[in-house]
Amino acid sequence: MRLAAQAKMGYYPTPDGVIPIIARYLKRQREGMIRILDPCAGTGAAIKQIGNILSPICPICPEGSRQAETYGIEIDLERGNQAKSILDKCLITDYQNTRISHGSFSLLWLNPPYDWAIRDNDIEKSERYERTFLRDCVCYLRQKGVIVYLIPHRRLDSQIAKMLSYRFENISVYRFPEEAYRAFRQLVILGILKIRPAKDESMAEYLKNCGRFRTTIPFLPETPPQLYEIPLSPDRADFLFRSKEIDPEELEEEIRRYGLFDQVRDMTTPLKMAEKIRPIMPLRHGHLAQILACGLMNGIVWDKDRKNPLIIKGITKKEVRHIVEIEGKCEKHIETDLIKISILAFNRQGEMLTVQ
Repeated sequence: MRLAAQAKMGYYPTPDGVIPIIARYLKRQREGMIRILDPCAGTGAAIKQIGNILSPICPICPEGSRQAETYGIEIDLERGNQAKSILDKCLITDYQNTRISHGSFSLLWLNPPYDWAIRDNDIEKSERYERTFLRDCVCYLRQKGVIVYLIPHRRLDSQIAKMLSYRFENISVYRFPEEAYRAFRQLVILGILKIRPAKDESMAEYLKNCGRFRTTIPFLPETPPQLYEIPLSPDRADFLFRSKEIDPEELEEEIRRYGLFDQVRDMTTPLKMAEKIRPIMPLRHGHLAQILACGLMNGIVWDKDRKNPLIIKGITKKEVRHIVEIEGKCEKHIETDLIKISILAFNRQGEMLTVQ
């Protein structure tokens, strides 16, 4: 990859003029919620447009409610923050470092980075991201969900052709509109996820020929010859869309939302000197001695009538007690650590009292 492309992390956004044309090929089946996922969201502009188009105003829905939710994943911090500001939800992380409910999205917008995936070891083979993103992200699409797959023309290899033909039906392949194709050399592939995966040798062969420039691929017509109906997303109470890493800001918001903020704040905020500590059970003399010796009650203490103050200081010292036990011809030396607690107290007359 060229250095300029590496600096962009293989990111090439979909041209603005192409997105509205692709949107004409997409049609929702009926009123209701649909979720759209872009696992390489960039700034989020592409699926934001698609979400707006697929979220018509519903006369019976509450004011301000939307019927299309946009979800993105972006590894670059700057682009991710832009996407976060315009999408319903965006994770700033690697798509492989996420927990996402399978079969929960109606539309998968897939425009992978143009680069090679890094090998984890010397045995594994490096793969193109166009292939890894397709293989790993199809599981998030619900049955009969729609994929919009954008890849460079020469990257449509035999393995991608097999994956597409095995998992999808009603596949259409187009080149970008003529001017955009000359600049980017990209294809738009649309398909519907099969209920059950099955081989389709004829479609696989057609896709291979497309990638090898052995067949003529039409430019993307502005008037779609076929519409792809997007089904509603399943209503799931256990829907997950989160990073495996803990985001401090998200954690704070979760704590505030679910009512644990006060408890966590009290547990992590140091006590003020004026606050009184009230034990659950009455303290024994030994407990009081340990508290004094540990320094928790240094300073002035009063008797119950508040007439005779004492200035106290607790001291803790460790001593080692050594004993010898003789068993027959054997001599056993035993050392035991003893904690000696001393409490020094001064009364009003200047007398020092020592309690051990």
